[in-house]
Amino acid sequence: MTGLRLLTALLLAASFVLIGPSPVRAADDDAATTIVPSRAPAEKSPSLVRNKYFLKKGRVEFTPRFGYISNNALNDEFTAGLGVTYHLSERLGIEASFDYGVLGGTQNTKQLAIAVLRLLDSSFRLESVDPAAFVSVSAIWSPMYGKINPFSSAVINLDFFFIFGLGYGNEHVEMLSYFNDGVSEQAQLAQQSQINHLFMMNFGFGAKVFVTKWMSLRLDGRLYLTWDNVLNYDEDQAAATNRELGSLANRLTCDDASIPANEKACKTVFPTTLVLSAGVSFWTPQQARHRAARK
Repeated sequence: MTGLRLLTALLLAASFVLIGPSPVRAADDDAATTIVPSRAPAEKSPSLVRNKYFLKKGRVEFTPRFGYISNNALNDEFTAGLGVTYHLSERLGIEASFDYGVLGGTQNTKQLAIAVLRLLDSSFRLESVDPAAFVSVSAIWSPMYGKINPFSSAVINLDFFFIFGLGYGNEHVEMLSYFNDGVSEQAQLAQQSQINHLFMMNFGFGAKVFVTKWMSLRLDGRLYLTWDNVLNYDEDQAAATNRELGSLANRLTCDDASIPANEKACKTVFPTTLVLSAGVSFWTPQQARHRAARK
């Protein structure tokens, strides 16, 4: 008897799986029987995040920020700057930005550069580049907006974005020498620093944390890529040619039209500068007025 009940239950379960659920029928005493769908129709463009806390379209974002250049081998460098972004939509914006290195000279020379100078002849001059200004116009794409609720204590609204842009940059070319007065050792400039002008592309990624509807915290990393002609010391013949130029010869010598091409040996390199920055963004107009204007 128990086996018959089990077989009956299995047959009923199999018939439900194979045939599938039937539509729900709703009968009305005064009307013909109608068929009511058991599921809501699919949305053509479903919204992934409902009740969005923060609106960006048509608003301007001002971002004072501070950064650190993390991949310079010979110098420590901090930057201060400002970015202004106009948001064309919730996902796309255009940013104009300016950042400048606040340190310079030998005050930010790393101990690595001093150690190299100690190992070399006292007449040797070490070429060092110290990034200065970055001016760029960039597109900002924000494909991901989300909310997290850590420890069930507060809802944090996040916006992740990617950056791509073009612009101008310059750097101070410094020729360093070794100095030791018996008390301390340090690098010193063998000549006044010169400015190298460069065309740059930048790529980046970052995130914004919305604190209020008019303020957000912003973290991003941006890689500046360029190309430049520098003196070639990779080959013996090229190195010998460049040593004849004197101890103060540097990458700007390759751009000096007064020096004949056969008296210098240059190569093209693709240097990069990685800037990690943090800032606070202020948004205008106020979101309440912005919502009213969009209705």
